[in-house]
Amino acid sequence: MQDTSNPEGGHMSSTFGRVIQRPGAGLPFVAILSHHGSECTEHAFATMREAEAFIKRNTPVPARALSALYDRPASDLQ
Repeated sequence: MQDTSNPEGGHMSSTFGRVIQRPGAGLPFVAILSHHGSECTEHAFATMREAEAFIKRNTPVPARALSALYDRPASDLQ
């Protein structure tokens, strides 16, 4: 895996992200991003919250699992 010095990728080329903890490191929380067709990248952060926010900014939003029918107020269904 490669370590990148640029904290933001600039685009959502990542397909998946996860956070690991490396106790004793200066920046103990590492966001690991998987990319389609290339190696994973690692980005270190001081807090879990920062690492999770980074993953959220750099990965696509999952597709809707439920029908939009369920996202309406009950008054619209009568």
